[in-house]
Amino acid sequence: MSDTITSLPAGLATLEQRTEIIKALIDDKFGREVVSVASLGRDSNNFVHLVDLAEAIGHSGTSTTDSQPGAHELNTSVVRVVVRLSNPNAMMDEEVRVGNEVAAISLMRQASINYPRKLVPKVFAWQASKHGLGWIVQEYLVGEQLSIHFPDLPTDKKAVVLDQVAEIFQMIQSSKHGVEEFGGLGFNEEGKVVAGRSSLWSVGPFSTYAEMYQAIFAKQLKLTQVTPLLDGWKGTDLQERLQKLSTSGDFTNLLAHTGDIRPTLIHGDFGAENILIDTDTLQITGLLDFDFSHIASPADEYFYSFPSFCGLVPGPFEDEDLQLLRRYQTEGFPSSPSAQEARSQSVDWTVARLWQVALKKHNVASPKDIDNITELADVYWFLLDVCPPFLNLPRWLARRTDEQKFAAKNEIGENLNKYLQRWGYR
Repeated sequence: MSDTITSLPAGLATLEQRTEIIKALIDDKFGREVVSVASLGRDSNNFVHLVDLAEAIGHSGTSTTDSQPGAHELNTSVVRVVVRLSNPNAMMDEEVRVGNEVAAISLMRQASINYPRKLVPKVFAWQASKHGLGWIVQEYLVGEQLSIHFPDLPTDKKAVVLDQVAEIFQMIQSSKHGVEEFGGLGFNEEGKVVAGRSSLWSVGPFSTYAEMYQAIFAKQLKLTQVTPLLDGWKGTDLQERLQKLSTSGDFTNLLAHTGDIRPTLIHGDFGAENILIDTDTLQITGLLDFDFSHIASPADEYFYSFPSFCGLVPGPFEDEDLQLLRRYQTEGFPSSPSAQEARSQSVDWTVARLWQVALKKHNVASPKDIDNITELADVYWFLLDVCPPFLNLPRWLARRTDEQKFAAKNEIGENLNKYLQRWGYR
């Protein structure tokens, strides 16, 4: 993850202060008056606002901004937009994150162009954080977050929703996006979407998948040195063993089978929180939040997304229920539920099976269809454990006692030791 951690600017601390920022940028970019600003309550990586505009009296046609890649003209008939202000405490690469998201939106709109309903919002204007506060003005899509309603839906209705999710996922996975390298996304001087530095890991772009993961490993090792709770894993032999794995060539060997991986568009947070639905018809009306989008392998979406659908492929050292889920995901679900499923507390096996049925129906490569996915999953979860991002997250640290923090550190260290032993570094 990005190692940039800053204090929240005073001008972003309250809705009233953010409202003044929004009024100024709307007037500057579109010459429109803001009637009201309301928080949409998704204030984590961004401060997200619903903004009502006064009618553009005396104007006709479209309200234009300076030509920007990935941006569309704002028609004067539009009186409601969404404004996302970047939260500099989100532990992302502030310099590239907005451009990454806008480029991802461009590719996602292209990927879903044949879907019967509009899914991905237009961008009307944006500013990269390197020019000041980062922000995006985008189209407002009607709908409610699926996460609010999905747990309470009856099984047949959950199947209806998951069928649509799988269809959309298939469009994204199979899209011919034209990006030939791995990493984050951005625009070149001609306005074409190209690979760039990752907003999540602050590395890239790369000509191969293996190079990307090697760079992430190196980045994570450096972060252990500046993460106070880890302090370079002092007092243990972990740092020395991790360095040996990094420099010996053995980590590269773990990725030796990835040479022919197809660069694949990854949403990076494709879950119920970022899906909008019409609660009357259960039709999906929007797919949002492309902060973590990037180019990786067909396997990678399963490491970032679908937790509410029991579709996230777990790491190798989770509890026994998640280990059973991982085995079923990567080897295939049995035709009849097992006794362990009946005893399970942490996995909704009905939803897990519905998700697999939906993937199969829409010819999506499920985890069991992807070569070496267990090895790739091990590498991904290992890299997260080298320096878990939450150990530098102010809100996580503020909510834990010292005892809880050190317990988390010890658990992570135990996992790292298991990985290293598995790979011959005892």
